[in-house]
Amino acid sequence: MTMVRISEDSRLVDQRVTESIVRLRSIEEIQRRERMRTVLPVVTISRQLGTNGSETAQKLVEMLGSPWQVWDQQIIDAIANHAEVRKEMVQSLDEHAQGELETVVKSLLGVQVIESPSYHKHLAEVLLTIERAGFAIILGRGANFLLPRALRVRLKASMPVRVERIMKQMNMTREQAERTIRESDKQRTAFIKQMFGQQIDEEGAYDLVIHTDSLSPEGVARIIHTAVLVKYPDLEKPSSPVYALVHKR
Repeated sequence: MTMVRISEDSRLVDQRVTESIVRLRSIEEIQRRERMRTVLPVVTISRQLGTNGSETAQKLVEMLGSPWQVWDQQIIDAIANHAEVRKEMVQSLDEHAQGELETVVKSLLGVQVIESPSYHKHLAEVLLTIERAGFAIILGRGANFLLPRALRVRLKASMPVRVERIMKQMNMTREQAERTIRESDKQRTAFIKQMFGQQIDEEGAYDLVIHTDSLSPEGVARIIHTAVLVKYPDLEKPSSPVYALVHKR
């Protein structure tokens, strides 16, 4: 009786070892396929307010041509579609950190909300879908922290230059522009911390940091364009774009 039990235990151990080896090989195969998967070109542009980020992205997409496209407000549409909520709900959280108290107050007032964890989940899924399709210029949303294989760009400028630009672009007084910039910096920093647990200017978070004080949007776009050609020397056009992301169901 004892020898039979030992034999059975031995066979059970062998079976479990075999299963473990099969699982390990499956995991290694998945990892190998992921490493071999074609990396389609994606550019993420993190920008301070007052660095002409939107204008730069538009100039860049003109230089790169079809099928490249800019993803900015379109991301809001895609998240709203993905989460099946109103666009206005997504806008309230877009690149903003939301506290629990704010969510509770809105709920008590009868305001429909999309909570931060849900927003973060849908944002991540949308960004990953955009990455898989490639040929995308993604503005903000912390995409550089989620898409490490993209060309990750950061646009910065000195405070005086940023203030002057915002005064002109938004028709503000100097005081209003300074307040707007500081609030934007605060919100974006908090958003990155809440979403990714990272500092927005963390070392190693970007491949290319451009100080735009003396550069026009076209000049900045030319620098990024050169970096794209260096990072992705063998560009191939995709078979199908991801327009379905923003289509309403």
